[in-house]
Amino acid sequence: MIDDLEARALAAIAHHERRYGVAAPDRLRAFYRDDPLRYHRRWARQALPLYGNEHFQLALTPPTWLDKDDDAINGPGGEWADAGYHLPIFISAQSLWVVVDLRTPEARVGWYEEESFRDGVVATGLSLDAFLAGLATQPPAGEEASAMGDDEDDDTDWAADFDDDSPRAFDVIRD
Repeated sequence: MIDDLEARALAAIAHHERRYGVAAPDRLRAFYRDDPLRYHRRWARQALPLYGNEHFQLALTPPTWLDKDDDAINGPGGEWADAGYHLPIFISAQSLWVVVDLRTPEARVGWYEEESFRDGVVATGLSLDAFLAGLATQPPAGEEASAMGDDEDDDTDWAADFDDDSPRAFDVIRD
């Protein structure tokens, strides 16, 4: 599916660390070294303010905010101040991001939704390991579920060159 996923993910994490002056927990790097594709297209259940208690199918996404088209992060002024402390690891069909908190060694997981950025991340209270352990291969029958489209191109975001620290629109806005 994604060529060199581990190398691309680790380069994206390193770029984020350089860009924001933060350090990612070792557990996040270990996630990408330990076959993250086994979690691709799995299901998570979460109660979220705009969506209620629902099951969301998740797709792996590069751990970076570059090229995510999120005005609260990449737009003029980049209003979400905590963006540097969080990295996305999954995305749902509704553009809800599953993010990890870089300030926690266990890489605590939360949900981020652009339209609610002022409220910050909806914390799950779960470590990355506990979150991954709770992912299901299918949603329970008869419950609200939002699936990813079969025609969605999962690897388009993985094509970026994260070793390139040259100025980009993202950097120009932040600098």
